[in-house]
Amino acid sequence: MAVRVAEPEAVQAACSAALKHLTVVNEHQPDSYREWPGEADVVRCWWEQRVGGDRVQRVVPDGCSDIVVFDGGDTILVGPSMTVTLYPLPAGAHARGLRFRTEALFAALGLPGEEIRDLTLPLAAVLPDRDARRVTEAVWTGRFPEALRPRPVDARVRRAVRRLSSGARVAAAAGEIEVTERHLRRLLLTHTGIGPKAVGRVARFQRFLREAETRPSSLGVLAADAGYADQAHLSREVRELTGLTPLALLDERSVDVL
Repeated sequence: MAVRVAEPEAVQAACSAALKHLTVVNEHQPDSYREWPGEADVVRCWWEQRVGGDRVQRVVPDGCSDIVVFDGGDTILVGPSMTVTLYPLPAGAHARGLRFRTEALFAALGLPGEEIRDLTLPLAAVLPDRDARRVTEAVWTGRFPEALRPRPVDARVRRAVRRLSSGARVAAAAGEIEVTERHLRRLLLTHTGIGPKAVGRVARFQRFLREAETRPSSLGVLAADAGYADQAHLSREVRELTGLTPLALLDERSVDVL
């Protein structure tokens, strides 16, 4: 399936409209976010978010792609990214989403990952209108969209992503699936939208967040447990990926540090 990407101005206008024209159910409701595991092989999780007051949502890299449906019916595809994105959300915003596993982007959508990296697009820009409407309805009701017709995830990609995410070097991961490092890079760019080093980098960053949220410790301990060389390495990486220092990021997420 070829990506039918609209002109940048049209994409920006459509995505801005999706974020601005949400049905405001209750401007005074508290913020809430929940997610639950997906059953399909390509799904990392389903999620739902309600916004009580006007806010700017900081979306940090996680190596995944999302289909996001807003309660007004607008739907966007958020491609994989290694940079932070700030989304203004109005009071009362309500959205539901389907998050694909890192290794499953190409399998789920049939789109080369590198073609939608760092992009936020109206779903109708990459799927026929009829399929986009069916996907929107399915995601909003919590059903895997039959219109996507996912193919099996490439076993080599799955294994490489698992090994890189656990800290393996690129050469070791390539050797385990019996391809060259250059071939591994091409394979991952197509299937995930990010390269081998980026897979490891974002997995280490996400480990840091999980450790901080589940087991409060000092930044030095958190850096070591997540796989960073030292606290300075953690600070550089977090600032590059999120635009904030580790302490500022954790404070924004209401996470205590010892």
